[in-house]
Amino acid sequence: MAKSKALVKSDSEEKKTADATLTTKVSHGTPYQLDPAQVERAATALVSHMKQHVQIKEKKAGKKNLAVDEDEAEDNDEPIFLNVSTKQHVHDTSRLKPTKLPLPHPILGNDVRICVFVKDPQRTYKDLVASNAFPESLRAKVARVIGVDKLKKKFKSFEQKRALLAEYDVFMVDDRVIKIVAQHLGKIFYDSKAKRPIPLRLTAGAWIDKEKKKDDKKKTENVVGTAKGVAKEIEAALNSTYVSMSPSANTSIKVGKLSMTPQQLKENVEAVVSKLVEKHIEHGWRNIRGLHIKGPTTKALPIWLADELWVDENQVLDEPYRPAVTDGGKKADKKRKWEEWEEEMLDDDVLARRKEGRQSKKTKAKNEPEKKESRSISREKRNKLKRDALRSVQTPLIAG
Repeated sequence: MAKSKALVKSDSEEKKTADATLTTKVSHGTPYQLDPAQVERAATALVSHMKQHVQIKEKKAGKKNLAVDEDEAEDNDEPIFLNVSTKQHVHDTSRLKPTKLPLPHPILGNDVRICVFVKDPQRTYKDLVASNAFPESLRAKVARVIGVDKLKKKFKSFEQKRALLAEYDVFMVDDRVIKIVAQHLGKIFYDSKAKRPIPLRLTAGAWIDKEKKKDDKKKTENVVGTAKGVAKEIEAALNSTYVSMSPSANTSIKVGKLSMTPQQLKENVEAVVSKLVEKHIEHGWRNIRGLHIKGPTTKALPIWLADELWVDENQVLDEPYRPAVTDGGKKADKKRKWEEWEEEMLDDDVLARRKEGRQSKKTKAKNEPEKKESRSISREKRNKLKRDALRSVQTPLIAG
């Protein structure tokens, strides 16, 4: 008996959890916040579903890659995205320079190949990466350094740019030449967000006098950062995700991959949401309509949904909406407006004749009912006239 009561209690608790709202409010600080339990439940369900899909796909193919270590991530490790939908459009003008959002658990692996686009002369930055002060583990990842002049001369055609895009995993660019590089690479690199070059501050670690920076900009543009400063910038770029808010109500951000645990995904989602709401979303949580996580081909699982569909309480009406009556709302109003305008344009003589014609029509319409009444006769009189008419035309059938 006690066991059955426990089962009934657990079923009721599950029902309450399923019926619970996805909007979490607190009494102090920000009125809205994520529910960690809901985020972890959604992450667990999503990872489980995506892994089952991969297993089914492998069974259908009939082949399995035995060279892949179980402890390491697979080559086709699918990404996981956070979808943010807002009530009002979000505007972001700096699209070439996306915002960096640090992640507790990096998405990029240790075996990535990095290509860096730098300001000329490129030899300075190649020597910087090859120096002993630059970390050896990071030096193995930086596979190539390309200056602006070499980029323009060596990579001109469409095929050369496509080959460069496929050769490396991650692309980074000096933020001082990001516009020049973007104009040359074009839509091959910037049409998709998958391998869009990440901006770097390659002057990190160098001391710059602010007073001289205002006086002589050319000298400060040629400043090169230290090996430790540049290495720190590259490591921070690898341990972050990036967002370029398009002028719309929906944005997708990469927050994880399939090889991660649900707990790691939860921590990444919480870190991204906190920074995103603070930096990019106007009106904060009040402007967020929903937060979902999904894979490349899966359905979106909700982790947070708003109760109301408005941003400001002043947008809510106390009474049902009644459309305002405009000047051109009805045909009669349009006709009246047209007649008034036409009368202003007519001469006095023509206007007087038109008014007399209208008055005669009105009097004629009033007198017509009286004439109809005077012409009408009773039914008895009509029948009598009919009988008299018949008698006057009767003729004998046989002549006498």
